[in-house]
Amino acid sequence: MNRKSLFSLPRGQQHWLHIFLVWVMLVAAIIACGAGTTAENVRIRDLPQFICATSTPLPTHTQPPTQVQPPIYNTPSGYQTYTPVPGCNWNGSVCATNTPYPGGNYSTPGYYNPGATSTPRPTYTPWLTPTPYVLTGRFFFGADVYTGGFESEISLRLRVGDVQVYPLDNTRQVTAWTVQLENVGQVAYATIPGGQVFVAEVITPNGSRSGQWWASAEAAQAAGITLQPEVLDVLEVLPGQVYTLTLTAFTPIGEPLRVGWILDPLADGRDGDLVGGNLAYWASDVSAECTHNPGSDVNIPTPSAPAPTPTPSHTPQYPSWCTWCGQ
Repeated sequence: MNRKSLFSLPRGQQHWLHIFLVWVMLVAAIIACGAGTTAENVRIRDLPQFICATSTPLPTHTQPPTQVQPPIYNTPSGYQTYTPVPGCNWNGSVCATNTPYPGGNYSTPGYYNPGATSTPRPTYTPWLTPTPYVLTGRFFFGADVYTGGFESEISLRLRVGDVQVYPLDNTRQVTAWTVQLENVGQVAYATIPGGQVFVAEVITPNGSRSGQWWASAEAAQAAGITLQPEVLDVLEVLPGQVYTLTLTAFTPIGEPLRVGWILDPLADGRDGDLVGGNLAYWASDVSAECTHNPGSDVNIPTPSAPAPTPTPSHTPQYPSWCTWCGQ
């Protein structure tokens, strides 16, 4: 397979063939991986979710009273000398009293009284248990998004971030961004990162422009960026594996606002003007109450809703020059 086949077409033809080629390459990956791999290894049908990192609540803390004076020492009292021993010692002429043992003792030993104390301070009120905070569908750049494991057999952690622009001329720039994939489940995942992730919106000097600006090897070359080999072909992510990849695309001059990810490229439907379904978006204008990633060993909650169902697609119409499309 020519690794650049998806990215080297003229831009006018990419609009027609992009999703078709993604589908063909994913099916080819399923066949190449053998009987253990099926279409379920490429389809994510669960709602994507961001789960905020929460802290452990502090326990109730009872404060002791504050001591304001030191303990008071009471000296011993009632000292008594030891009494003589009864009887006498006969020395042959005189019977003398036995000499008592030296010293004596106190009938009341010394002791301490505690010092005065202040009124105890109030007991601290325990912190409330943190309420889980979850985002779905639209996330801030850098958010760790978890999906799969319920309707889909595979389970993933996904991230989009590190968005940068490289001006080329007065009308075009190269937008570069990174995607991170971690397989946190037990089933292998097959994907084409460069064929499923795209720039969806750019804020230009003339206003917002929405569209699909797809990954391009030519864009990387124009910006002097070297792409990893995994970007240019089908990628199999085994359980426990993590990949961080750089993608590049030609976009209009401006600030990239949204990056989209088609999680179910084989869905028989249409989401807007995109073939496929279950789209997730990372955006720079997301104002989230929590922007802290939860880290590893995340307890993924049951999705609050099913993934959006795309509108059923109609029979595709291919351009006249493409005699082999749809065969």
